[in-house]
Amino acid sequence: MVPENFYNEYKQNAVSTSSQGQLILMMYEGAIKFLNLALQSHQKNDISNKSLYIRKTHDIVNELSCCLDAEKGGDVAGRLENLYQFMLRQLTLGNIKPEAKPLEDVKRLLIILNEAWQKIIVQEESAGHAPAPTVPGASANPTQPNRITSHC
Repeated sequence: MVPENFYNEYKQNAVSTSSQGQLILMMYEGAIKFLNLALQSHQKNDISNKSLYIRKTHDIVNELSCCLDAEKGGDVAGRLENLYQFMLRQLTLGNIKPEAKPLEDVKRLLIILNEAWQKIIVQEESAGHAPAPTVPGASANPTQPNRITSHC
């Protein structure tokens, strides 16, 4: 087997055996990686690659948005949806305009969300729960669901 095939198989196994929380982290990390590549391409004035990496980031953020479960996530899911929609608009703006600020704004937000999910997953795992992350700011009221689950 060719080394690239081993890598692809490894990635596929990593995704198929990951918890929901770990998958969310992988998506954030992928979005941050592609956004960094878009920013590098912007600095080099490589419009083609900049556009490619913005599209990849856009696809990941869009998938994160589509996977929100508003029924179980309540107000927090709604706030995340608004944040994701803001990011999608900024990515589109960053693809159209020759400035890096919209992309840098999205990168900062993705890093903050990634760090929050990392903390959530560590807390869930150390409490002995299966990692179905509790969202920061979610209701502590037991009658209100405080977990965001994925439709995906």
